[in-house]
Order: sequence, then C-alpha cells, then structure tokens
Amino acid sequence: MARFSLYNIWASFKAVLFIVIILWAILFIGYIFPIHEYGIRPRILSGLIGIPLSPFIHAGTDHLVANSISLLVLGSIFITMERKLSAPIIIQIIVLGGLGVWLIGRSDFTHIGASGVVYGILGYLLTAGIFTRNFTAILVSIILFVLYGGAIWGIFPTDGFVSWESHLCGFLAGIITAKEYSGRGT
Repeated sequence: MARFSLYNIWASFKAVLFIVIILWAILFIGYIFPIHEYGIRPRILSGLIGIPLSPFIHAGTDHLVANSISLLVLGSIFITMERKLSAPIIIQIIVLGGLGVWLIGRSDFTHIGASGVVYGILGYLLTAGIFTRNFTAILVSIILFVLYGGAIWGIFPTDGFVSWESHLCGFLAGIITAKEYSGRGT
C-alpha cells in the first residue's frame, strides 16, 4: 500500500481524469457508431467480447456522469493506495466481474457501463483493510463505508434497467481481489 501525500493523490486524480476523458470521448463516438452492441450479452459466446469493452460504453450523459464522479473519487483513492498494482487489480476486477455478469445477467439486456468497475473498486477498498490489517487501509475502509455505504443497495435487484448484476459481480470481484492481493507482503 502506498502512502498518502498530496503529490500521490494529485497524480492519481490526473490518471483517473484521463480515463474519464476517454470515456466521454467514447460516449460521443457512440452517438455516431453503434458501439452499444459490444457490451456484455449474457450466456452468448459473442457476448464475451463485452467483458473488456463494456466498462468503456455508456448509455448516455446521465449514465456517464454518475460513473465519472464515482470513478474520480474512488479511483483516485484506489490508485493512491495501490499505485504499482492498480492496473493488474483493475484488470482482475473487470474480468471477474464481467464473467459474473455474463453468467448471471439478464439475457434480454446488453450490460454496459463502468459501474461494475466502480463497485469493484468500492468492494476492494472496503475490504482491503480487513484482509491486510493495515492501519491506513482500515481507516480508508471505515471512511468509505460512512460515505459510500448506501451504495451497497445497488447490488440488489431493482425495477427497470439498472444492471444490478454488474454492481453485484463487480463488488464481489473487488472483495475476491482484495483477499487475493492482501497476502502480497508489500
């Protein structure tokens, strides 16, 4: 786990901001080209392509605004804490969460958006302190639980189309990944 400093936090924020800018560019490309079909389509072999692609595709500005804010806050904290390992951890969360959505997702929808990654980061940050027994990670877990604990309700089925499956599978992928990376000894 990295140390918190203004420099590390600012560098992490800039990295996440760059990713969010890319997401906005992809949203506007999606208004011209039919990219929504590249989301996760559960239990269809061709739907597997959505696992790496779906976090980059959003349904509209409201969808992306919600994910952008959460990504900027949680992503900055996450990268500050896990600087050198942030990329492999995020990849694992995307793959595990995406496979989960592919297995249990409602088949009448194509699942898109970065909310699975957001919930994966949240699951990771909430449980990393428990698994590592690192004081800073525990403190971050407690603060995030107070600030984001209500988001946990997003992992339960809802009316309409919000991919609670992405939320649930991302959250569980974050917990699994936090457990796996807790024994790394750094």
